[in-house]
Amino acid sequence: MQVLTYLKFRLNAAEQEELLADYLPFCETVEIPNPPPPTPLCRDPFDVPFLVLALVGQADYLITGDKDLLELEEPFPCPIVALEQFLFK
Repeated sequence: MQVLTYLKFRLNAAEQEELLADYLPFCETVEIPNPPPPTPLCRDPFDVPFLVLALVGQADYLITGDKDLLELEEPFPCPIVALEQFLFK
């Protein structure tokens, strides 16, 4: 949800809430175990929760614009792809 506040999206508070309301019906809740599953080493520690969520949620894809995730050197159980790659596969 914090992503919606990023300046690059230029969304005001009302637009953020509207987008979130449109998105939430398509979401599933997953419980992250303690300890969480191991993930590949990532240059940005703030990206690790997305890797954990993809693992625990058994994601088919992890779609991102984040270069640190897109350039992971270790294999990951699901493909990590940019939106363009996902849309035009």
